[in-house]
Amino acid sequence: MLSRVISGLVLAGGIIAILLFTPGWVLGAIVFAALFVAASEFEGMAHKDRGVTLHDKVVLRLAGVIAITWPILQDHVPAYGHGRALLLAFAVLGIGRIMKAAPIEDAMNRLAADAFAVFYMGVTFPYIFLLRQVNEPHGGYVVIMVMAVIFGGDTGAYFSGRFLGKHKLAPTISPKKTVEGVIGGLVAGVGVMFLARATFPGHASLTVLDCIVLGVGGAGFGVLGDLVESLMKRAYGVKDSGTLIPGHGGVLDRIDGLLFSGPLMLFYLEAVVQW
Repeated sequence: MLSRVISGLVLAGGIIAILLFTPGWVLGAIVFAALFVAASEFEGMAHKDRGVTLHDKVVLRLAGVIAITWPILQDHVPAYGHGRALLLAFAVLGIGRIMKAAPIEDAMNRLAADAFAVFYMGVTFPYIFLLRQVNEPHGGYVVIMVMAVIFGGDTGAYFSGRFLGKHKLAPTISPKKTVEGVIGGLVAGVGVMFLARATFPGHASLTVLDCIVLGVGGAGFGVLGDLVESLMKRAYGVKDSGTLIPGHGGVLDRIDGLLFSGPLMLFYLEAVVQW
C-alpha cells in the first residue's frame, strides 16, 4: 500500500510538472513512450501463450505510431486525418502478417488481436495531444482537469462502493465494482469539475451545466475505460497489464480511464464550450 501511495504521488507530481512547465513536444515524447510500453503490455497479454517475435514487435509499434501521429502530421498535410491514419496502420499490420503468416492456423488470431490493439490505441492516444491544445494558453490545466475528474471519480467510487455498495455492476468483468460505487464516482467527478472551475486559470467560463456534464461524462467514461481494460485482462487471464509502476500495475492500468474520458470531454469542450 505504501509503495502504491508513494509511486502515485511521484507520478502525479511529475505529470503536473510536465504539463505546466515544459513545451508541448515533451508531452508528445511521453505519449510515444507510453505507446511503446502499452504495445508491449498488450503483446504480453494477448500473445503470452504464442510468443512474440522481433518482427511482431516492429510491425505493431510501426502501426501504432502511424495511428496516433495524425494530429501532428495534419498540421503539415491537411488531407491526412484520423481515418487515413488508421487505414494505413491496418495496411501495415496486414502486410506484416502476410510476411510472417506461419503458423497459418493462428495467423488470423494474431492479426485480430493486433488490429484491436491498434484500434484501441489509435482512436484514443491522439486525444492526449489534442487536449493540450485547447483553451490555450491553459491547455496543460485542461489535461490536469480531465485527469483529476477521473482520479476523483475513482476515489469517490472506491469509498462509496466500500461503505454503500450492494449491487454488483459487472461481476464477471470486475467483481468489486458496484452500482453505488459508480454513483459516488459520478458525484465526485462533478465536485472535481466545480473545484477546477473555481481554481484553474481559464476555467471560470465553464457554466454549472458544463461542470455537471463534464463531471458525469468524464467519470462515467472513466469507468467504461476501466471495464474495457478489465475485460481484456479477464479474457487473457492476467491480473495487471504490466508491472512498470509499483503498486499500480502497467501503463494501460493507469491510463485506461483517460483513454475513454479524454475524447469525450474534448468533444464537449470543443463543440459546446467552444474552447
